[in-house]
Amino acid sequence: MNQQVIHILDENTANKIAAGEVVERPAAVVKELVENAIDAGSKSIEIEIAEGGIKSIRVTDDGRGMSHEDAQLAVKRHATSKIRTAEDLAAIQSLGFRGEALPSIAAVSKFTLTSRLQAETLATYVEINGGIIADIREAGAGCGTTITVTDLFFNTPARRKFLKTPPAESGHISDIVTKLSLSHPQIAFKLISNGRLTFSTGGNGRLLDTIADIYGHKVTPELLPVEYSNEGIRVSGYVAKPVLLKSSRQWQTFMVNQRVVNSRMLAKALDNAYFSLLPKNGHPLAILAIQIAAEAVDVNVHPQKKEVKFSDDQRIYRAVYKAVSASLAAPVSHMQAAATVQPGPSAPISPRFPASTGKDRYSNAHQYIFANKSEESAAQSWTPTLWREEATSLAEVRQTIQQEDQLRECSEAIATESACPLYPLGQIETCYIVAQGQDGLYIIDQHAAHERILYDRMSRSTGRVPVQQLLVAQYLEFTKDDCNIITGNQDTLYQLGFTLEQVGPDTMRLLELPVDIPLADAEAVLRQVLQLVTDMHQPTAQELRHAYLQMAACRSAIKAGETLTMRQIQALLSELYTTDLPYTCPHGRPTIIRFGPDELAKLFKRT
Repeated sequence: MNQQVIHILDENTANKIAAGEVVERPAAVVKELVENAIDAGSKSIEIEIAEGGIKSIRVTDDGRGMSHEDAQLAVKRHATSKIRTAEDLAAIQSLGFRGEALPSIAAVSKFTLTSRLQAETLATYVEINGGIIADIREAGAGCGTTITVTDLFFNTPARRKFLKTPPAESGHISDIVTKLSLSHPQIAFKLISNGRLTFSTGGNGRLLDTIADIYGHKVTPELLPVEYSNEGIRVSGYVAKPVLLKSSRQWQTFMVNQRVVNSRMLAKALDNAYFSLLPKNGHPLAILAIQIAAEAVDVNVHPQKKEVKFSDDQRIYRAVYKAVSASLAAPVSHMQAAATVQPGPSAPISPRFPASTGKDRYSNAHQYIFANKSEESAAQSWTPTLWREEATSLAEVRQTIQQEDQLRECSEAIATESACPLYPLGQIETCYIVAQGQDGLYIIDQHAAHERILYDRMSRSTGRVPVQQLLVAQYLEFTKDDCNIITGNQDTLYQLGFTLEQVGPDTMRLLELPVDIPLADAEAVLRQVLQLVTDMHQPTAQELRHAYLQMAACRSAIKAGETLTMRQIQALLSELYTTDLPYTCPHGRPTIIRFGPDELAKLFKRT
C-alpha cells in the first residue's frame, strides 16, 4: 500500500515560507512598508525604529488610507489594489502591490495596522500575532496609515539568529530610507532611531536639496548635473566630481521609473564613464534616474524587487554611459572643478619661503613691491634688517625688481595669448606649481597635470596608436606563458603600437613600437603591458588600451624634481585647461587643489 508523502501546507506555514522571500531582515520590512506608503500618494513619511528594527518598526504616512473592508483584505495573501489581470504585470507603474507583503510580515512578527480614509471619521485597527488575527475594530486616528511591527522573527528563532547587531541593521535601514528619499524628493522623509532623529528631508521636490539634507551642504558644490535623452530613454540626476570619492558604492543610487534598483550593468556604465578619472579603490557619488517605457523593464525578477531586467541592456548601458560622460566633460569653468582644501587642525598648511639668497627673498616680497609702488619707495621701505643681513646695494635691489617685472610681464603676455585663467607664480620643491586665479590660489601637481595632458592627447586618436618603425629589429626573450599572451593578444597589441613576430619558442622580434616610447624603454614597457593583461584577467581591448595609455602617459610625463621655466609652466597650465577633464590624472589622483578666499581666511584665522 502506497504511503502519501505530499500534502498541502496550512496557510500559516505557507505565509512564513513566503516571508522568507520578502522579509530577510528589518530593512526589507521598512522597504516594503515605505514603498506602500509612497504608492498611497503620501507627502510625508515617518519611520521610527528601535534596536535596528529588531525590537520595533513604525511607519506612518499621510497617504490615502484604507476603508474598513480594504484594511481587512490588505493582510490576506494575494490581495492587491495595483493589478487585476496577468496582463497588468507587463507594465507595472507602482512600486508594489498594496498589501502583498503585509501577510508575510505579519506572519513573523507582532503586527498592527491603523488606517483611515479622509472621508471617514474613524480608522480601522487590525492586530495580528504571528499570522493569527487577534483583533479588528474601529479606532481614532488621523488620515493615512500607520503600521507597527514588533519582535520581528519572534516565532522563527532560526531566522532571527542570522541577523546582525542592532547598529548594523540600523545601517541597512538608513541606506534603504536614504535611497527611497532620493528617488522621491517630493516626499518629506523622517528617520528616527532609538528616539534620535537620524535625518529628515524637506520634500520640496528638488533633488539637489534632498541630497544636501542627506549628505550635507558641503557635498552639493562638488556635484555635476546629468541630463540626457535619446531613443526613448531619459537619464537625469547628479554625479560627483572625481575629487569626491568613497571607498564603496554606498553613495550610489540608481532608480528606474522611480524604483530604487541594484544593477551591475548600471554600475559598470558609471565606472566606465569615469574610466580615467578614478583610483582603483574609489567610487564616486551618483544619483541617477532612468525613465523608460514600463513595458521595456521587468520588475518581477526579484522577490524584493531590488533588481530589474531590461528588454535591451545595451541601449540602457549606452544611455547611462553617454549621460555621465557628457556631464563630466561639460565645461564647468574648468578650474572650479579642482579639489578645494578644507583647512583644519589635522592638516595645517605651512607656507615655505626659500631663504638661501637675497634674490629669492626679494622675489617672495614682490606682492608688496607690486602694490603700485615705485622701485625707490619699495626699496626704501624694505626691512632694514634684511639690508644689513644681505649687504645688498640699492642698485642690486633695483636690478632684481626689474628682472621680476620683466618676468611677470612675460607671463602675463603668455596668459593673454591663451584662455587659461591662471597666472603662474612659480614652483615649490620643483614638484608643484603655484598659480593665482580669480577665485583663489591654485596648487598643481606638475607630473599629474602633464599625465592628464598626454593621456587625453593619446586618447583622441581613435585608431592605432602612432608608431615608429625600427631600422634594426629587436629580439626579446620571454617565458612560454608570455609568448602565449602575446600571440593571444596580437591584434590588441598591434592597435597599441607593438608589432611582434614569434621567431622561436621563447623569442619575439619587435618591429614597431609607439612613438612616445624610447627604444631603450621598449622591453620594459612591453613587459608591463603583459603584466597588465595578466593582472586584469582577460581584459577587453578598451580596458587594455586605457591601462596602456595610463602607463605610457605616466612614463612620458614631466617628473617631480624637474625645474620648469615660467614659460613652460604657463604652457602646461594652458594645455591642461584645454583638456576635457583637467581635475584628475588618468589614475584618479587630483591634479589641482584650490584654496578659495574662505579657506585662506580660515588658515589665517580671519573668520
